[in-house]
Amino acid sequence: MEKLKVLHVDVGGCEGCNVSIIRAYPKLMDLIELDISYLRKEEYKLDEYDVAIITGGACMNEPRILEELKEIREKAHTVVAFGSCATFSGILRFCRGGQEPRADHRNFQPINSVIKVDYSIPGCPPTPQMLRSFFKFYINGDERRLRLFKVSADIKKLSGFDLIDDILLTGLCIGCGACELSCPTNAIKLIDKRPNLVQEKCIRCGTCYIRCPRASQILSMGDAR
Repeated sequence: MEKLKVLHVDVGGCEGCNVSIIRAYPKLMDLIELDISYLRKEEYKLDEYDVAIITGGACMNEPRILEELKEIREKAHTVVAFGSCATFSGILRFCRGGQEPRADHRNFQPINSVIKVDYSIPGCPPTPQMLRSFFKFYINGDERRLRLFKVSADIKKLSGFDLIDDILLTGLCIGCGACELSCPTNAIKLIDKRPNLVQEKCIRCGTCYIRCPRASQILSMGDAR
């Protein structure tokens, strides 16, 4: 089977998602040919790609970034937003003016606010296993297992606040603790097997919501927010 031609482009973030991609790549080398930003000077190696993986949030005050995203959409058959900044903006939603290097870097949005995204893989960062699983499902055409990634691509905001509203307050929580274990900032604490949100710690990455079996089931059924 011919390898998938995969492009990686980072539009700004903490590098955590990029490290996950690099860690995942050794076990994907038989499946994909990766054109990654770290090994590319400026120009893309190819004119067309099967899949483009985008990391980082889109700064709406930076025309160069917006044009690059549109160019990627034209070059790639499938676009994947990888990580919570690319998927939901995550912690970048807290970025505002008055700091170096540019005071006008104050408005970050998820990638799907600029271009159509086919699949989103949330997480801060997503694990290497998630990327490997995605490509396995994608190559096999397993639409059922790709469903959550596909539905997430149409969502622009998701956080621990939504988890409390949609799962805890509606009585759907089963007390499994997946939300607490997955939170990268320890913003969720289980008390009597029920999640409590430490609001000032929540970076709105949506990881807890996606990892919650009840919440992910709701999303996969098509009840996207």
